[in-house]
Amino acid sequence: MSSRSSSSTPTSRVYLHLLVWLPLLAVQATPAISPQSLRSIIFPKETFDECQLDDLARTRGTCRRMEECPSALKGWLERRESPKTCYFVRFDHFVCCAPATAAIVTRSSQQACNDLNKVETINEGEMTFVASVAGGKPTRPREFPFMAALGWRSSFDQRMYYRCGGALIANNFVLTAAHCADLGGEPPNEVRLGGDNLTLTTGEDIPIRRVIIHPDYDASTAYNDIALLELETAAKPALKPSCIWTQKELTNSLVTAIGYGQTSFAGLSSAQLLKVPLQSVSNEECQSYYQKDQLALGVLDTQMCAGDITGVRDTCQGDSGGPLLMQDGRLGYVVGITSLGQGCASGPPSVYTRVSSFVDWIEGIVWPAQQVTIATKSNQMTSSSPEFDLRATI
Repeated sequence: MSSRSSSSTPTSRVYLHLLVWLPLLAVQATPAISPQSLRSIIFPKETFDECQLDDLARTRGTCRRMEECPSALKGWLERRESPKTCYFVRFDHFVCCAPATAAIVTRSSQQACNDLNKVETINEGEMTFVASVAGGKPTRPREFPFMAALGWRSSFDQRMYYRCGGALIANNFVLTAAHCADLGGEPPNEVRLGGDNLTLTTGEDIPIRRVIIHPDYDASTAYNDIALLELETAAKPALKPSCIWTQKELTNSLVTAIGYGQTSFAGLSSAQLLKVPLQSVSNEECQSYYQKDQLALGVLDTQMCAGDITGVRDTCQGDSGGPLLMQDGRLGYVVGITSLGQGCASGPPSVYTRVSSFVDWIEGIVWPAQQVTIATKSNQMTSSSPEFDLRATI
């Protein structure tokens, strides 16, 4: 048996290097773009190289330093799972890193909705719950506690006359139509919340502190027909606000309109809150019912339509500003605001302001401290005065 020399030969040094590097090369990820080398040391390019996490599925990843790769660190700490090596830069170990999962960004309006309904978001798309109208049907007591009736006090007999609707979306804000904010040159004085029969005294009456009309609303058109009413005092917790829909597309074509409006064209208004099931109608189909003198620019994306194919159910005068509701799972959402139409249940679908088009504006006023800034700008609409039926009682 030969004795080991204290000084290593060039051959032995090469062998030792191979013993160190071969195990690493065995699990090395294949970069999609070969890194540049300099002086026999491998360096990454200015942008991280692409690699493949799974040779079979060819899942693409990115070569990153081990300490900057959450998925690799988590796999090692929790499961002792060795990451695939891309290369080394001096003492830095670059591994094939899974793409970072985008953080779930919850809009301030959705967070308020979740808080009110005790909803806890676990993963994206997964939630757990902790804890007038033509042809309409009467609602159950407090079925829609967020329903608001907008009242104008008469200067003659001091009685309150309710001419428009709205929806409580925060404990001190009501969402309504802009054309309801200035009927006959006067803003509403108070709102009655609870969705109760207007002849009863069970509703909660709250004075209006200020009226906020969308800056792009033009009274000569039906576009940007949306407004907010800030209340003098917060509504009671029992009058739980409604959620507002933030996505452009609806997840359910079945919607429900509620209001105190007339039960037939030019008929009497209803003191009882009524509800009517409707079907959402595409803007393209809806466009055929409205001429240029009614909607100068046609039915825009900031609007939506809904109607009844049987022609017996619809919103009517006095329903203006009231909510169009959609059920999504266990939560209901305001998706539209009653704006205009032709007659009542006369065939053509009615036009509603699409709430999701104005979420940035709503959140900036109602939940300003929590607002998620998204660069959007509402279109300004100008045209000659058309003739259309705004769904209010004047």
